Amino acid sequence: MSLTIRLYLVRHAQAESNHPLGDAARRLTAEGRAAFRAQADALAAEAKVARILTSPYARARETAELLSAASGAGVTVEEALASGHSEAQELVRIARVHGDGTAVVGHNPEIADAVAFVAGREVPVPPGSVACLEVEPDGDWPRLAWLR
Repeated sequence: MSLTIRLYLVRHAQAESNHPLGDAARRLTAEGRAAFRAQADALAAEAKVARILTSPYARARETAELLSAASGAGVTVEEALASGHSEAQELVRIARVHGDGTAVVGHNPEIADAVAFVAGREVPVPPGSVACLEVEPDGDWPRLAWLR
């Protein structure tokens, strides 16, 4: 049995470019929904997502709901994950506090900054990307295991 803790950083899927009610109301496009549904199904087949924390923005909530449908994990809205509210280290800290199997669904630049911080280099994080972070039992900070 592995004692490695796995955390997931998820950038919301492709969304509308604008919405009459503002940025927070932007929803996923049909293409974004379909692409992330496939991504979520693949993730659920190989990873144990235990809980999902999401930004309150519509596009992130919809992404989280797709991941929840595929994994069976519950979704909790976390205000700190709203666009512009938390920096890279804070996103990783939020995931670590909630423990193994936590998926955090948010926005760029925060998700890309968190991935770059853990990876030690800039990494492209397009819409719908999922990064797996691993923390070894004797480790104090995660490493980037993979990014899809």
